[in-house]
Amino acid sequence: MRHFLFEDKPYRISPYFKRRKKEQDSAVALAKLIKRLTPRSSHGGSGGSKSSGFSGGRFTKRSVDTRQKCTVKVHNSYSIEAHRYQLKEYLVKEGKGIDGGKPELYGTDLEEYKNNMVDKNFRIILSPLSDKIDLKDMTEKFVKTLEQQTGYSFYWQAANHFDTAHHHTHLLINGKDKNGKEITKFPPDFVKTFMREYARNICTAQIGHRTASEIAIEKEKELEAPRFTRLDDKLKEMSGETFKIIPNHIYSDRQRVLTRLENLRKLGMCTYENGAYNLSPQWEDNLRANARYNTFLKARAELKQTDPSKLKVYTGEHGTITGKVTKIFSPEDDFSNNHAVIVECPDGKAYFVPLFKKPEFNGSKVANGNKSKIMMGIMEGDSVSIETFKTAKGRLTPVFRKTARAAFSRPA
Repeated sequence: MRHFLFEDKPYRISPYFKRRKKEQDSAVALAKLIKRLTPRSSHGGSGGSKSSGFSGGRFTKRSVDTRQKCTVKVHNSYSIEAHRYQLKEYLVKEGKGIDGGKPELYGTDLEEYKNNMVDKNFRIILSPLSDKIDLKDMTEKFVKTLEQQTGYSFYWQAANHFDTAHHHTHLLINGKDKNGKEITKFPPDFVKTFMREYARNICTAQIGHRTASEIAIEKEKELEAPRFTRLDDKLKEMSGETFKIIPNHIYSDRQRVLTRLENLRKLGMCTYENGAYNLSPQWEDNLRANARYNTFLKARAELKQTDPSKLKVYTGEHGTITGKVTKIFSPEDDFSNNHAVIVECPDGKAYFVPLFKKPEFNGSKVANGNKSKIMMGIMEGDSVSIETFKTAKGRLTPVFRKTARAAFSRPA
């Protein structure tokens, strides 16, 4: 065949041509290097992570991590009131135990725990995907492994809750250990890698690896998940900077992608107009926020004055905000795993303010003739201003102050 337009004669490869031995050795060496560096799959290897194999000069399809799944979430608190509430009320709340009963506490000696309680505490939620997991055994092994890795000897209490679709454990760790050491904050990378990996390994050791049918069911459930999923990574790549996906341009995994888009539309994360799905510019942030604060998407539906697309998680970067409290969430609610306040502002914006304890005003009040600082509880309908201050330990904390009632303009 001719490779160039200006060639008159066809170009042929000599049948006697042989690649030099050096080139052959290099190709073989490269194949061996790739094979050696490729991590083993979960079938007969350690870790069970995804991997690619190299065979016959071609890359094989990645194997699936078949270990059991387990979500691990960590919340830090510096309030002794919130600490006591968790131990005395929330962990043992009626109706959250097995068969709707009262959960039982287990862990280190309870009286010893109470006698050594400090303001600082850590709340860890362990939520296996399978309901076959022995939660108490999993938690005890998890704590033991955590102690080995950190060097602490924890005061801890835990309770198993069965009031949601996935049975889970609430683990409470005191901020001071048995040797009097203050426990430092667990870094996000430590939570994402070590904690989650060991939780998965413990669950897998209990009941074995997930089967192909179980993995298939999980993939289907993932299509309806109110959080950012692996499939959403694909949608993010497809939509690009336009946030638009045209169904006729979907060629790979078409049915799953369309199903996921429809479910995102039901969640208010996108619209379907003029033959295309238009994702909200904040769709990824909203899904990730809901994974961390499971009431975030519900809060969008609770807004009284504001367009749901304007709701954002409040951080210190937003500066001082002023508005009206229109909704308060609490762990006492069956659907919430954290305290939070929704503040709608006259400028058409709204903020989801996550808190570690019940929302209160920062103010002073004279009670019974004695001057004492009293934190007054915030109620829905209160007009407030919120600003953040940095504690001595560098933690940004929202501060609520009562203000005059602000006038709201109706959303366009």
